[in-house]
Amino acid sequence: MIGDVINLEQKHLDTAENIYKILKKNENHTDKWAVGICGESGSGKSLTAFALKKVLEENGIQSVVIQMDDYFKLPPKTNHENRQKSWDNVGMHEVHLDAMQENIKDFKKGTSSIEKPLVDYKNNSISKEILNLDNVQILIIEGTYILSIDAFNFSIFIDRNYKDTYKNRIERNRDVQSDFVEKILDIEHNLIRQFKNKANVVLGKNYQIVKP
Repeated sequence: MIGDVINLEQKHLDTAENIYKILKKNENHTDKWAVGICGESGSGKSLTAFALKKVLEENGIQSVVIQMDDYFKLPPKTNHENRQKSWDNVGMHEVHLDAMQENIKDFKKGTSSIEKPLVDYKNNSISKEILNLDNVQILIIEGTYILSIDAFNFSIFIDRNYKDTYKNRIERNRDVQSDFVEKILDIEHNLIRQFKNKANVVLGKNYQIVKP
């Protein structure tokens, strides 16, 4: 997503290093792998993804990060307005998860590039971008609902709910804070928590590995 600012701290890199050690035990280095990072809003999905990317590249493994936010069917402001019309408009159906799954499949087949949507938060718009996948071994995808699709070789769940992440959400100053938004986050919470048991690695409230 255009406009995101990622500020990695040492704790993110330390956790990523530990995730890499687990991943290394499971990974077949001759294959292309898709790694999914799931969690609630503000839980640290992007930080985990880019910290892992950094650690992988320090170990000679090229990777690319894809964010689920780019796959929303409507641009951010318009999507928010659509949610205000009905609570039924909140959920996994807001996202082109099918397009994401196809992108993952194409990556695993060895395609040299994929076309994906690209959200510009500030301008409330969605365009397209081409990702060059030459020499990319691991595709890292982060998002709230991504583990609803079965396309990942390895998955991470960040076990922090929207109340735990309130400070993070305020600091990033991207979402308007209101009772309406908190209700949306509660709906998302009840959808996202079902994915915890699918994950190979679970991170706790203090960003530590609690599974395995």
